[in-house]
Amino acid sequence: MSVHGLVLQHFRCHKQLNLKFGASAFEAAAQVTVVVGNNAVGKTSVIEALSLLSTGESFRAERDEDMIAFGQELARVKTKVGEDELEVVLTRGVLQGKAVQRKHYFVNGTRRRKKDFLGHFTTVVFRPEDMRLIEGSPTRRRQFIDTILAVVHPHYGTSLTTYENALKRRNKLIDQVRDGNMPKTVLNYWTQLLLKHGQLIQEHRRQFFSQFSTAEFPLQFRVEYVPSVVSEERFLQYAEKEIAAGHTLIGSHKDDFLVNFLSTANDGWIDVSQFGSRGQQRLAVLWLKLSELQYVEQYMGLRPLLLLDDILSELDREHRKQVEELLNEGQAVVTTTEDSVAGDLRQRIPNLQLIQL
Repeated sequence: MSVHGLVLQHFRCHKQLNLKFGASAFEAAAQVTVVVGNNAVGKTSVIEALSLLSTGESFRAERDEDMIAFGQELARVKTKVGEDELEVVLTRGVLQGKAVQRKHYFVNGTRRRKKDFLGHFTTVVFRPEDMRLIEGSPTRRRQFIDTILAVVHPHYGTSLTTYENALKRRNKLIDQVRDGNMPKTVLNYWTQLLLKHGQLIQEHRRQFFSQFSTAEFPLQFRVEYVPSVVSEERFLQYAEKEIAAGHTLIGSHKDDFLVNFLSTANDGWIDVSQFGSRGQQRLAVLWLKLSELQYVEQYMGLRPLLLLDDILSELDREHRKQVEELLNEGQAVVTTTEDSVAGDLRQRIPNLQLIQL
């Protein structure tokens, strides 16, 4: 099912932008749209808007209102997928003097809850920042997992939100217990919430990694899930340490994963973040992204829209070729500052559309 275009109104730097991706519909043929423009003209905003329509969230805005153009009360983002028109309306929390929700979701003009809005199409985003997935913080790697699972399994997103809210509340209460203002028993309810939803979150993460890609690559990779196990016994074990520290020390918010590669020197499996070269780390990120694409397609039954945000210029010839092979397999939107990138793609990919911002 193809995404036919994108309409932005007062979104980031775009006062009004109307893009059409190729013809009105493409069935079997791959369709690649390359958006070319200088820095700061809003190319990443195009990628962000498409991802927002797919996941319901921004991959870069700390606050929803950050996506609204300066001096405007609201922003609109629209697309058409198959026969369905999808729209997200963003506000600053107040319209015409009245308090309103900051984010509204619509399908064919009818307002929907977020969980009912998701699933019309899926996206896989590849950005230069993703190159830090391997060597970056555990928070970045957890976000990578959570974004995928929340779209594929909506109840995962619900449990994740409940867990995060319970964690914030429990941490505040731990502070009060440490200061002697509350008894330890006030933590019990919130501990049970963390147990219930933390175990569900970790079960989904285990399943996710157990079904990860076996795609052939120049290097053989595997993922090692490193959970911070949640159980009644562990919470009891860490009770005094948590009060001393002033926050929750165990749980799914402490999870991480490692990517290992099989050494050709018969050294076994090696942590690519510690011992891999820069090239091997980049290859590992490509493998993660390919695995994400295959996982989403398997569970959703839809080929994800591939969104490449100025990523090709970050890759060497070998790695760029692997990405280009993906572009021939489904619909994609690619941004770049370099006309030469668009020219190279045009030679290799039939049915390519060029948009100049």
